[in-house]
Amino acid sequence: MLGSLFVILSSNAAIAILTLGTFALTSQALSPAGLGLLVLIEAYGRMFDQVLRLEPSQALIRMGMPHRDRAHELSFRRLVKFGFLLDAGGSVLAAAAALACLPLLSGWFGFDAEVQPLVVLYCLTFVLPAPMTVTALFRLFGRFGLYARVTVLASVFRLVMTGVLFVAGGDLTAFVLLLCAVSCIERLLPVFYCWPLLRQRVGSGLLGTPLTGVTQEGGGLWQFIMASNLNVLARNSTRQFDIAALGGFVSPAELSFYVLAKRFAMLVIRLGSPVQLVLYPRMCELMARHDLGHLLRFVFASVAMLLGLGLCGVGLVALVGQPLVAFAFGPEYVAALPNILVQLAGACLFLIGKIFGSALQTVGRVGQLTAVSIITAAVFFIPIPLVVPHYGVIAASCLGLLSGFAFLGICALVFARAVIALRGGAAGTGRAVEPRLGEGEAFVEKQFS
Repeated sequence: MLGSLFVILSSNAAIAILTLGTFALTSQALSPAGLGLLVLIEAYGRMFDQVLRLEPSQALIRMGMPHRDRAHELSFRRLVKFGFLLDAGGSVLAAAAALACLPLLSGWFGFDAEVQPLVVLYCLTFVLPAPMTVTALFRLFGRFGLYARVTVLASVFRLVMTGVLFVAGGDLTAFVLLLCAVSCIERLLPVFYCWPLLRQRVGSGLLGTPLTGVTQEGGGLWQFIMASNLNVLARNSTRQFDIAALGGFVSPAELSFYVLAKRFAMLVIRLGSPVQLVLYPRMCELMARHDLGHLLRFVFASVAMLLGLGLCGVGLVALVGQPLVAFAFGPEYVAALPNILVQLAGACLFLIGKIFGSALQTVGRVGQLTAVSIITAAVFFIPIPLVVPHYGVIAASCLGLLSGFAFLGICALVFARAVIALRGGAAGTGRAVEPRLGEGEAFVEKQFS
């Protein structure tokens, strides 16, 4: 586990640095308006991909785990084939919907007649099957090194080619073509690396495997896929659909300031999120011993640690941010510094909230996390039409900060109430009481443990 964690942490750090370097070169090669259009083109395609393409990876891991050591058997083979077919069908559906809706949404995104062919070209790359099943197989067979290699190689390719375009003076068209190439690589390269592993563990003739009975695997494959996708969409909506929501209210130039700040925030989230992989097993261990007092101390010590690191990080950026932004991204992007500081603070609050989210899973409140995610998404999206047209993208950054406060506060409140209920139950019976789980929550808790 520690070896896999090191691979994940190191690859996340490498990808975060490579992505920020790519954005720095792109921002210096394009004007703020050109950068904003490039971001809008990418956001438009990914919006349809995220909503319409159902991700089967969690379901494949959950239902394929009992058969992992017997991967050549029929039950596992049909799960894998079903995953590949779902990836392919969902990708085609997302690409078709994006192309069909372009005439209706081009005005909202600001795509004029010259830009629309570039949008069409990018959306066509989504016809290639998404590598969700391949990603699940990497995780299921413990090949985190291969998965990390694929993601890092794609980031290295994008950085190198961005450097080439920067030196050559590439325009928006050239950067959209690079975006299309990166999209194809991200979808094809994982399959290239996984195919030998698949043939070794599953065998040949996978496409001829019958699918009869696959949707009844483990009590209902479709139900699990729909539930897990809804949870992921709700939890990540403020980071996946924010640019699409802002496109009709601000100019591409102003949007580029928001995106620059978002890159800094995502750097923090990408580096901080794997910490949960270390904290959560320890929380589960304490809960298994019914040691609520030690669990509370551990949770609040972790919160205090991240809060201190966050305050130091935001303060450091406030001190050196202006010359750093001017040097790395260009003097015209110094105006983005207020957005950077606000979004960094929001990212820190989100990471702290995720500690309480892990604690909620530990005490059997998994189902409530989806409700919290929906509430925090509403806190971000509902006020956008009211405040962004008047105050610009700084209002959107402040809404992100507010949603971070909401996520942290509600998770902490639900965790506190859960602990009080557990202590009350223990006091009434004279012994420690385990959290009472519903059938679905009990299953998810078992998988995490």
